Amino acid sequence: MALKHLQWVLAIVLVLILPLLALLVVRGPVDGTGDTTPGFWGAKTASVNWCERDYVVSFYIAEFANSVTSLCLVATGIYGIHAHVNLVELRYLLAFFSFVVIGLGSFAFHGTLLRSMQLLDEVPMVWANTVFIYICRSMKDARGSRRVGEGMVLAVLTVLATLAIAVFDTDNQNVFLLCYGSGVLYLVWRSYKFCRDSTSSTSWLLFITAMLSYAGGFLLWLADRNFCHSVRQLHLHVFWHFGADLGTFAAVLLWIWVRSEVLATKVVLRGRSPMTWRIAAAPQD
Repeated sequence: MALKHLQWVLAIVLVLILPLLALLVVRGPVDGTGDTTPGFWGAKTASVNWCERDYVVSFYIAEFANSVTSLCLVATGIYGIHAHVNLVELRYLLAFFSFVVIGLGSFAFHGTLLRSMQLLDEVPMVWANTVFIYICRSMKDARGSRRVGEGMVLAVLTVLATLAIAVFDTDNQNVFLLCYGSGVLYLVWRSYKFCRDSTSSTSWLLFITAMLSYAGGFLLWLADRNFCHSVRQLHLHVFWHFGADLGTFAAVLLWIWVRSEVLATKVVLRGRSPMTWRIAAAPQD
């Protein structure tokens, strides 16, 4: 599909998101409420119970589909590290490693629905945003330079966000969603600016792919939370995992691509589909 067509699809998705997001804020979610099916991990202590019925497939895994698909992030992170380990700076490898941590935490959360495991899912997402923000902030720095002071400020803010999520989000996810969502919005804005200043159509391809995948997954996440009893059999939260995974992966590839332009390093985008894309050194003339 041509890039222009993808832009129109993205615009439609973003328009559809707005009323569903407003409904969620005004009415609150209806997903998983009242599901008291017992299982191996005992009483559910997490502040949210997703739409998938609990302990249907296995007595040992609360939400089977949501748990298994969480592991796609682990696979993506490992692939990202393997494909780029000899090409990129350390912070980009940390970005890919965050996929692994988030995927394992998400697996534990969906598998148990315990509050402690919920934190293993949510907190690494905030930490990953910190890595991503540092990447964007240091995009035009000289190779080998470090933003020590700015890094310490980001670390302190991340610690404060972690404490706020742990202390105040006992009944809902509001603090987490605020901390994580604000980081995502900042990263979208910075990524758009990178593309606007880039001379390559590849940067726009990566940006639109990232936005469409992530926003499409978010749209289904909202539908799942707002209309659980009507869409439960569709397992829409699974597609949020896929969309967020591919969208974030494409965003990291975008940042690697833009960084290569800053450093005047010749690279190419390889892979037959977005799921197998990678940035590689361009062949020597």
